[in-house]
Amino acid sequence: MLTNTDLEMLAGRMNIPLEFVGFKDDLPRTIKPNRYYIINLEDAEMESGKQNTGSHWTGFQVSTTANNARDPQAMYFDSYGAPPPKDVKKAVERTFPGTKLNYPKKDIQSLMNQACGWYQLAYAHFINDKKNNTKNLGQDTLLFLELFEDLNKSNNYKKNEFILKHFFLSKDPEKRKGQMPEMFPDPKTIDTNFEGKGMKIPVDVNYK
Repeated sequence: MLTNTDLEMLAGRMNIPLEFVGFKDDLPRTIKPNRYYIINLEDAEMESGKQNTGSHWTGFQVSTTANNARDPQAMYFDSYGAPPPKDVKKAVERTFPGTKLNYPKKDIQSLMNQACGWYQLAYAHFINDKKNNTKNLGQDTLLFLELFEDLNKSNNYKKNEFILKHFFLSKDPEKRKGQMPEMFPDPKTIDTNFEGKGMKIPVDVNYK
């Protein structure tokens, strides 16, 4: 599983407007619009008082534009399709009273891998890609999810992994040769200069 340091490094290389990576009970009191927050579902400390090592990465963003500054959109994303924890709901409500925190219920991550951090990076990159997004957070989330199979209805997790890997391939054809590693490579070896081409991958593409 990716560490917070890995996520911060990769987010910077992918031009993701990342504001926070950490445990859910360490979220800042004020949430900034148009910034992405990656949270670990564990608390910072275990019941024993020891530092927690973390478990599953999820994330959220509250988006505003010049046209909807008074009507922000908020989206929580868990690659398992689970709802947001209370800490996240409270954080969003505190800064944006009355704003509904939506979340997709589509499960796109296999229980057989630890790709949650990679899914967070791919999603955050997709919804913040100014070249291709619709400037509608809900619509962009749906477009992202359309790339993947719903694992509540299908067992085709290999297709989802194949699609996900394309968010982390180099745009240079020469560098892409042989760059389809097992889930997942060392973050330091990835060329993340991807420019949001993931949405152009056909859903019926052949894969192995």
